Amino acid sequence: MTDVEETLRRTLGNASQNAPRMPADLPARLEAGHRRRRRRNLAQAVLAAATVVVVAGGTAAVLRHGDMTAALPSTSTSTSESASPAAGTPRAPREWPLPEPVEQVWPEAVRKVPARGPGGTKLLPQAFIDDRTLLVTTWGGFEKTDALYAYDLRTRDLRKITDVPTPAGTVAFASDFTVGGGQVVWWTATKDRQVHVWTAPVSGGEATSIADVEVEDGGGAGLGGLAVEADRIVFSLLSGGVFTVPAAGGEVRAVPGGAGMHLLEWPWVGSPGPFAEGNGARFTSITNVETGETNAAVTRPGEGGLICGARLCAGVRDGGKSFYRLRDGSQEKELPMNDLMPDGLARERFLVAPVTAEGAGHIAILYDVSTGTAADLGGRDEKGNIQVPAVARGDDRLLAYQVDDDLYVIDLAKIE
Repeated sequence: MTDVEETLRRTLGNASQNAPRMPADLPARLEAGHRRRRRRNLAQAVLAAATVVVVAGGTAAVLRHGDMTAALPSTSTSTSESASPAAGTPRAPREWPLPEPVEQVWPEAVRKVPARGPGGTKLLPQAFIDDRTLLVTTWGGFEKTDALYAYDLRTRDLRKITDVPTPAGTVAFASDFTVGGGQVVWWTATKDRQVHVWTAPVSGGEATSIADVEVEDGGGAGLGGLAVEADRIVFSLLSGGVFTVPAAGGEVRAVPGGAGMHLLEWPWVGSPGPFAEGNGARFTSITNVETGETNAAVTRPGEGGLICGARLCAGVRDGGKSFYRLRDGSQEKELPMNDLMPDGLARERFLVAPVTAEGAGHIAILYDVSTGTAADLGGRDEKGNIQVPAVARGDDRLLAYQVDDDLYVIDLAKIE
């Protein structure tokens, strides 16, 4: 049994009795179900690289700490008649022509390395430390990170950075590993409704808790955003509110203008946040807390949750047709797939999506909206099961997933 199959077996075993039927508004419902379980149980935080596993017969499991399953209709992908942004308005077929493998489409951005380190330890990619070095974690138990390592993608050397503590009373294990300023930053949460921010030097050294933040009852015990900016760490709570703390530790300060807001990408904050209730909309209203500039994304009747970045928004209309456009509503283009995954556009350019391909059935693709180029990510077995990986949270350039004994590491920043 593969690692994906084993994870799926455990996930389905815990949640299959409550798996809902998937409606057309896939992204909003996936996020809503995830939020309910997360808040009710003070559950695990979202993994840096979440994965959807679509199994034969049309069932999908969203593997974000293994806390939700849902049924995905087997004909739900690639049925829209839509246009590539790079080529006018050609009609998209019901089935895609099978794209070339990702390592052939963007060879400069793809590396394949062993998925296990010395002794057979599974390596879990989290973020790029630099262009050739990957931050990876190992587990001491299911989803319980026990150590951080620097993995050299050229030499394949593995260097330990630190052990990852799990304090007594932890209800959310170490999450959202982020690299910057020579530090690795992450957070945990404990049952006393405290969120703990941790750092460790990339060069190696002991992990240190530099900030403890109390979360109001009912607000969700965790962070919705985390970044390193120069000599300070910026974060936002799931319930809202943006804060900073010196990277060396010290006083936690609320960011002026950040009350009730969520971190998008510094210095932009906004709402609704990544786990807000409602139709799944994200960051339709944003503010630059350094300049005071504000921006409200254009919304139109009949559109589902609009997932916005600092420049672009992507969404789904009634009937399932997806699109993207500038925040001011201009330069709108339809996308050649139905529905969107909950993370929207990575780097405001790339989509990871399940589609149906000629002669191959369900496949996962990486799609560049700026050129209309698609690549096959692989990751499917003889039974028709596929995995749909997500871009790492807090990194926005790393797409990593395992196929057999290989770890595919894609650097989106290297795709021209």
